[in-house]
Amino acid sequence: MLVGELLDASAAANPDGEFVVDVAAGTRLTYAAAGTAANRLAHALRAHGVRAGGRVALHLPNVAAYPISFFALQRLGATVVPMNPLYKPDELAYILGDAGIDVAITAAPLLPGLLAGAREAGRALRPVVLGGAEAARATQGTLPPGAVDWQTALASGAPDPVRPDAPVGPDDVATCLYTSGTTGRPKGTMLTHDNLTFDIQAAVQVFTVSPSDRFLCVLPLFHSFAQMACLIASAHTGAALVVLPRFRPTEVLEVIGRERITIFPAVPAMYAAMLAAIRDPAAYDLSTLRLAVTGGAPMPLPVLHAFEHDFHVTVLEGNGPTEAGPVAYVNPEHGPRKPGSVGLPLPGVEVRIAGADGGEAPAGEPGEILIRGRNVMKGYHGQPELTAETLRGGWLHTGDVGRRDADGYIYIVDRIKDLILVGGLNVYPREVEDALAEHPAGAEACVVGTPDSLRGEEVVAFVTTRGERPPVGELVAHCRRLLANYKCPRRVFFLDEMPRNATGKADKQALRQQVPPRGDS
Repeated sequence: MLVGELLDASAAANPDGEFVVDVAAGTRLTYAAAGTAANRLAHALRAHGVRAGGRVALHLPNVAAYPISFFALQRLGATVVPMNPLYKPDELAYILGDAGIDVAITAAPLLPGLLAGAREAGRALRPVVLGGAEAARATQGTLPPGAVDWQTALASGAPDPVRPDAPVGPDDVATCLYTSGTTGRPKGTMLTHDNLTFDIQAAVQVFTVSPSDRFLCVLPLFHSFAQMACLIASAHTGAALVVLPRFRPTEVLEVIGRERITIFPAVPAMYAAMLAAIRDPAAYDLSTLRLAVTGGAPMPLPVLHAFEHDFHVTVLEGNGPTEAGPVAYVNPEHGPRKPGSVGLPLPGVEVRIAGADGGEAPAGEPGEILIRGRNVMKGYHGQPELTAETLRGGWLHTGDVGRRDADGYIYIVDRIKDLILVGGLNVYPREVEDALAEHPAGAEACVVGTPDSLRGEEVVAFVTTRGERPPVGELVAHCRRLLANYKCPRRVFFLDEMPRNATGKADKQALRQQVPPRGDS
């Protein structure tokens, strides 16, 4: 099955059902209207030079134009290359150059930065720009050569169905998502039509979604979590997709009530922010909300329990790397749920926990998580050696350290690259972060390792709290009641706000750079 056929099937079954609601713009599109708009844009993009197999940048925030553009490109058999709208020209230049982008769909306020990135990459970019008059103002009165504004593109395209100009099959690349680049330049993760359609079909066997459901998407649509758990999930099931361009805790809760939201996917930092910002959860109407879904980063148990208690909703933890679709395991909606785990492997997905010798680690013992299944990526764009290393032996080597319990549930311990070696002993930062999160101050912590001449590395914690900051000694003593002394932070720094990357994860790379030399703390 091809990704574009998901929208076609739902439009045929439920043409008058709501597909996209753009809260900020007040736009509402039925499945029939969205399908027609995607056809029109696809015809216009073909006239703009887009062909099957071509790579097109999708450089938009969470707006109605995003899903329309996504499915228009799928109709043409092109590869969608999502780009973070917060990126600076240098970051954009790398992706534009690496992916070989000549056509991009963007918004007028983002156009100057995108064009600067294209100049740096040496690409003659032909953008399709959301906002005609605004785009003209953004470029001193005229669109750049080869550009077309969104309304002109839609008006010029026919409403009739469009087909690729060359054969497109399940093994062709539907999207190429660039990772956050925490270990160097981002890598273009190539996900095929079969990767994506298999992943969503397997996921909806674990939790129920129907055309009556309504997803709230405040996660960035350029990220794999939102692409699968919001955009593709809604299109596949005929559900509604309600998009918000930015995360504000009170607005999210208001929209849940006003739009009768039933499913809310979010990263742990969003749940923590909502708990911190909302003093009276009963003031909001969450009566329709039946599922909150979390992934993308470890969910601290205190946050999970507090959110379920305060907002009276079940939180389902799941996870998986972008290279696996990205959903590889999830706690089942109807069955035993184990808070703190990321659940069971999806149907049809195999998971191994590889010990130090490469063999299967015993239950409860940590090792690298390996994944095999139709959801696993085709490879990294332009990086055959890295692809071969990552997919060696027919398994995706995730770089995550995890363990499996006696019932088969997976627990992610940490990232291999984040492992801290203190005097030759392993310290997993997540274990320390979880301990700090249990302090009554409601600490959010990010733990990193820094060089130490005596021990090899030392444990350093960055902490934010919901209320008054406790003494450092109290936090360290709290950790020592829960953990071996060598695992406990030797230095603690308080922050007003945790730095985050585009996907809501604490930015450990930035934090490591903030650790002052010994004697300056």
